[in-house]
Amino acid sequence: MTEDSHGNKGFWYNPPMAVTRVLQKALIPDNFTRSLFRISPYRGCSHGCRYCDGRAERYYVPGDFEKDVEVRENMPSRLEEELLNFREWGMVTLGSGVTDVYQPKEAEAGLTRKILTLLAKSELPVQILTKSDLVQRDLDILGPLAKKVGAVLLISLTTLDQDLLNVMEPGASRASERIETLRLAKAAGLTTGVLAMPLLPGLSDDKKSVENLANALKSVEVDFVCPGGLTLRPGCQKEIYLDTLAAHHPELLTFYKEIYGENRPSGMPQRHPSYQGDYLIQILRDMGIPPVMPQRIYKNLLPRGDGLSLVFQDLRDHYKYRGIDVRSLQSIISRYNSWWIDLRKHFRRHRALEDTWLDQRFTEALTFGELERLLDNKKLWKFTQEILDGGEWNSLGPGTPRQGFPKTV
Repeated sequence: MTEDSHGNKGFWYNPPMAVTRVLQKALIPDNFTRSLFRISPYRGCSHGCRYCDGRAERYYVPGDFEKDVEVRENMPSRLEEELLNFREWGMVTLGSGVTDVYQPKEAEAGLTRKILTLLAKSELPVQILTKSDLVQRDLDILGPLAKKVGAVLLISLTTLDQDLLNVMEPGASRASERIETLRLAKAAGLTTGVLAMPLLPGLSDDKKSVENLANALKSVEVDFVCPGGLTLRPGCQKEIYLDTLAAHHPELLTFYKEIYGENRPSGMPQRHPSYQGDYLIQILRDMGIPPVMPQRIYKNLLPRGDGLSLVFQDLRDHYKYRGIDVRSLQSIISRYNSWWIDLRKHFRRHRALEDTWLDQRFTEALTFGELERLLDNKKLWKFTQEILDGGEWNSLGPGTPRQGFPKTV
């Protein structure tokens, strides 16, 4: 038995587990983390967030999600071996939806710190996803890494209402501690962002709550904030959340049963009112804070071919929000992504290729017209040239005019 940083006892942990592969590699960066590689030294999480999507059966986390935390003790040694032959470059995300790399066990096990030390030695940019102020311990590693190749801290925080957080996130750091962590990380040179998700219907989605949150985040100069709504997948996740609601806010049960009554596999609610983040997005726009990681940040953390894929996805989302038909653009994105994925697969299969082969191949495609022919769209090609020549745009979110974006494609 151990206890967390707030003195809460009763967290039991699985015996240390061995892993055969540490760096989980994607073929193209996802539009959420904006990264190619992911590491999770734990599975399960003793923060005990009542809404956590990681509790859903689809993730196959065995045992009690909060108590039976899997500790992957051999990860640092395995990572050290993998990095000896690692030929790629791009941002590595530490954390996932089914764990927190700075949950209470990390104070004892120190796996995340050991992993960060190895990634810093290899000069790979990193991104941390956490609800914990324990990350402050590792700013001595993250600060220098941020100045050299880049480091992003993504803190999860949806409200300043500590009474609500005590109920919904009983093992996580206090809101004030997370705000202070953002301030210290920014001072150390890190890029800072906030995952303002999930905003809880009837609890943390009202205008006053999100205004207070946005003002606090602006005061510590965060670089971006990603808002999002609550999903409740049928099964364990939904049952635990509704049980918590019944115990602390029974007056909201009828409302929740109305909007989540369809039991959609995705967990999405039946309708999409302001609680899905519309208030916060507008407030962020007014404050000049992007509601996504902007291109000016991720362009320096990824190979050019991957960064361009994310630019196209941002453009698609911009059009969708404005009600513009994106079928033609989606076809181009699919064609481009397939081309880039095939190149990456070829690179990974043929270890005799030079480490710089992918970037050289992208340069050739850009120089000799292959990329222009692949896109087969004059407006998009002109926009692509501007972006690859160092252009940026105003990433203030859907519906906001962005410098350099063509009105249509």
